[in-house]
Amino acid sequence: MTDYPYMISNNKISKIIEKIQQAARPAKFTQEVLKNLGFTSTNDRAFIPLAKKLGFLSEDGTPTSLYDQLKDTTTTKTVLATQIRSLYSEIFAINMNIHKAPDAEIKGAIGRVTGKDEEGVARIYNTFKALCNIADFDYSAPIEEPVDEDNSNIPTNPVVSTQPSTTQFHYNIQIHLPATTDISVYNAIFKSLKENLLM
Repeated sequence: MTDYPYMISNNKISKIIEKIQQAARPAKFTQEVLKNLGFTSTNDRAFIPLAKKLGFLSEDGTPTSLYDQLKDTTTTKTVLATQIRSLYSEIFAINMNIHKAPDAEIKGAIGRVTGKDEEGVARIYNTFKALCNIADFDYSAPIEEPVDEDNSNIPTNPVVSTQPSTTQFHYNIQIHLPATTDISVYNAIFKSLKENLLM
């Protein structure tokens, strides 16, 4: 079973991120750094393992390149959305828009994936929702156009085709299934796919 991190004082997640954006990048993000940012409660310490699971800190607490994106206010919300999808991939496999789903559906998905009791599910759910409230899932990744450095191949008088152009779309969807023996998880995944993708 998957074991997601949680933070009891999850209402402070956004405040901690704001302080991270204002402060200098530490060599290592420790409890002392957290305390210096103004978060002295023992419950606040849970932010560090959460940040590690999200990929913002390495196992020894060293900030990663993703930490720099979290610190940059122009990329905070998008990098957070990407890392949330990665960390909670099992419940996003059940519903690709699980962050928009009703509370009961989110809790149900967390319960099936983790096997936690009601209290454990509630703690994970509250942390998940606190993160999702900061993140921006509705963004488009920029498409990088290949640059042709050899301009000698560019014709001086390009030929304009007289054929009518048509636009064709092709979707290639990859699904990463969670490793579980609970068949209900797979049933929920394929039911969601049928309802959301198949017309």
